[in-house]
Amino acid sequence: MLKLDRSRIAAPDCLAKYDYRIHDWQDFKGACKKQLRFALFQLQGIEGTTTQDASEYGLRCAYCESAIYDEGHIEHFRRKNPQHFPELTFEWGNLFLACGANTHCVHYKDRPSAAAYNPNHLLKPDEHDPSSFLYFHSSGEVRANCTLNDNDKGRAQETIRVFGLNDATLRGARAKAVRSYSKMKEEDFEILALLDEAELESYFQSEVAATRWQPHATAIRHYLLNAV
Repeated sequence: MLKLDRSRIAAPDCLAKYDYRIHDWQDFKGACKKQLRFALFQLQGIEGTTTQDASEYGLRCAYCESAIYDEGHIEHFRRKNPQHFPELTFEWGNLFLACGANTHCVHYKDRPSAAAYNPNHLLKPDEHDPSSFLYFHSSGEVRANCTLNDNDKGRAQETIRVFGLNDATLRGARAKAVRSYSKMKEEDFEILALLDEAELESYFQSEVAATRWQPHATAIRHYLLNAV
């Protein structure tokens, strides 16, 4: 799950033209929808690099960190249905870009057969630091951080459950993402063995920076930092 800084991206001005009491989401299209997508591209893409016409480069699902190879799905964190939070239909702070998978993330979260959940009990990528709550194991499994208090542990576990973050395809993709590091060559270990503690930490920090924008970068980061 990405950590996002919404404060650095201005809300598209045209969102203010839509009123949930008059309009519904089907009315939201054309130039304004394109402006919103671009704002979400800026929020979730590589700062200063991802462009309005980007199809993959740097775009990651806010929840599972998978690469987005098309426009992505505009997601309402709090559901826009009349029985939920219709007043947040056009609210900038309620919108993210997500992958289109059906077995995890938003289509999984809001599927008709889904068990009820309270969105206030979930991690929100622009309000919480997911890495403080979630631990990504090299096996591909995501777990609640063992240092959490009971309340935060419950929030982490509920987020994993509701978004289906331990879906088999996601576990496999995360494990694959760290495999090149978990299966280092013998000569690589010999080189690392010659480094002192400060040099070793610097090496792993540089690898973390280099992989920051890769799909499932958090799984890579957690593996590397645990190797220090």
